[in-house]
Amino acid sequence: MKAMKNIVLIGMSGCGKTTLGRMIAQKLSMKFADTDEMIEKKEGKKIKDIFAENGEGYFRDLETLAAKEISKFKNYVISTGGGIILKDENMQYLKQNSVIIYIKRSVQSIKQTIDASNRPLLSSGLKRLYEMEKERTPVYEKYADIVVINEEEPEKAVNEIINYIIN
Repeated sequence: MKAMKNIVLIGMSGCGKTTLGRMIAQKLSMKFADTDEMIEKKEGKKIKDIFAENGEGYFRDLETLAAKEISKFKNYVISTGGGIILKDENMQYLKQNSVIIYIKRSVQSIKQTIDASNRPLLSSGLKRLYEMEKERTPVYEKYADIVVINEEEPEKAVNEIINYIIN
């Protein structure tokens, strides 16, 4: 297969970006990267600890560095943190050589599947999750080349993304 653009997955925390990303990478024989994992590896600590010890602003700066690094990648599927869209600079880096896919999932489905203890911004509960969805949805939609609903079996969303990419 010829080298293709990166596939960048954006969406709310818990919408399935990492799960879908790994599946897509395997099916298309592409490499996989996760911005949160990149940051954790570089900092030597979990995201929740970075938030607790250094604050959200520091974490967002690390996210920008990760986005800049990713802009040099080729042939990758990349799962991003839910807030990467909060800085336009991040999205400009990611759009350079990538197809941006917004993974959309209902708050109810997200709430059923996440472990809030590992997601610093979600530990404040369902109300905050709905607020974040309301704030972020228009921004996700603004940057997305395509919106894919991930409510049922992950394979369905994976196949929809792959069909979009190869056609």
